Amino acid sequence: MSRLWKALLMVGLGVLLVRGPAAGQTNLELGSGIAVGSHTGTAAGLDIAPAPSFQALILRQMKPGLSVYGGYVRTAFGCTEGFCLDRDLTVVGNHVALGVEMRRGSPGLRLGLLFGSTEVGTEGESPDAGPGLHAGGGFTIGSGRVRFLPGVSYRWLSADTPSSSDHAVALSLDLGVRIRLGSTESVP
Repeated sequence: MSRLWKALLMVGLGVLLVRGPAAGQTNLELGSGIAVGSHTGTAAGLDIAPAPSFQALILRQMKPGLSVYGGYVRTAFGCTEGFCLDRDLTVVGNHVALGVEMRRGSPGLRLGLLFGSTEVGTEGESPDAGPGLHAGGGFTIGSGRVRFLPGVSYRWLSADTPSSSDHAVALSLDLGVRIRLGSTESVP
């Protein structure tokens, strides 16, 4: 089992085991989006070449309006300029995520840390694992056990290799679905 999958498993179990003094709801969130971005190593600047990104998160409510989350985030965007000119390359980041979500009614904000690797294409040096940041905002549509979450996100991703120190930045339009896994009753 790779280090990324082991870390993802530990984060997911940790979020599920967190006990909150309030409702203690546990939710599964699956989301997808279209991201654009830039990668410093390609000298491309902000490339408007969207590619699909997705995430799978487990959220645990700590108190009304505050949840912790953990899970897997895949960020991808195309690269068509700079060193990517005339090459069909995609920048892909695979990361474990851990963070907090603050939600007041329908609008919500999210801030978290990422850990994983980011690479351009499949050629060249293997990427080093490194840190990243995730910030996002959006709205909740619907009520009951299933809710829809349109939003936007910003991700800063370490993209280091053994011979270079790079990073990538991605902006994404997202649509997710959140499914309540447990009851809404208080957890002792």
